[in-house]
Amino acid sequence: MKNIYLILVVISAVLLISCAGEDKLKVDKIPPVSPILIPHLGDTGDLPVIYENQTISLNDENNGIDTVPDGDWIRILWQPFLDTDLSHVKVYRFNEFQTTPVLVDSIPSSNRYYLDSSAALNYETVYSYFIDLVDSSGNTARSDTVAYAILSKPQLISPDQNASVTPADIAFRWARSGFASKYRAVVFDANYEYVWHQDLVVSFEEDQMSILFPVNLAQQYAGQSLTWRIDSFEWNNTLQNYMGAESFERSMHIVQQRKTGKQ
Repeated sequence: MKNIYLILVVISAVLLISCAGEDKLKVDKIPPVSPILIPHLGDTGDLPVIYENQTISLNDENNGIDTVPDGDWIRILWQPFLDTDLSHVKVYRFNEFQTTPVLVDSIPSSNRYYLDSSAALNYETVYSYFIDLVDSSGNTARSDTVAYAILSKPQLISPDQNASVTPADIAFRWARSGFASKYRAVVFDANYEYVWHQDLVVSFEEDQMSILFPVNLAQQYAGQSLTWRIDSFEWNNTLQNYMGAESFERSMHIVQQRKTGKQ
């Protein structure tokens, strides 16, 4: 009887070890496909660009790492992830003066971008970012690195927020608030679709600037509201690209003028 008991104990131990081995074999040790961050491809109003063998008409949603109108912040954008068993994304940042990467945030893997709204961001400093993509088993994959630098936002003067304007009298006016040699007035319709832009290259001595909105185009939008802002640019040798800023946005309503004629 004692021998039978010992045999049963041995069999049970073997089964437990065997099951444990099977569990270990089932553990996922394969990392996700490496994520791809999108570099700064250009800005709203630029000509279309070729990226990943596709021609892209640039807008605020697809132009890669960039500044945003809402604050002095940088948005990091990535291509859609290919894996489905994902957990979260770790975002790292470093700059030309503090070269050791720092973990700045962990966000859900369902996010398509990360907005770095840290108060620590300084104007004209090149910030570099990469991410670690983590799956549900704890495996990680690291992205490439992208970089950008922000400028001080232009200070809008007129038209005022929600101003009513006539088609023949629309001039976008703003004041310099920092270092920039080129500005761009950008206009969007009520659906935030691109309508028009115009660039202005200036000297550093100029403090106040303006760009006229075409009368014939304004007449086409009479009775409607449009959104406008001023973007600023300055070439950066480290990036071999422009650093930039987007002003806060304002809305204006174009007045529908009555036609007059002789009775």
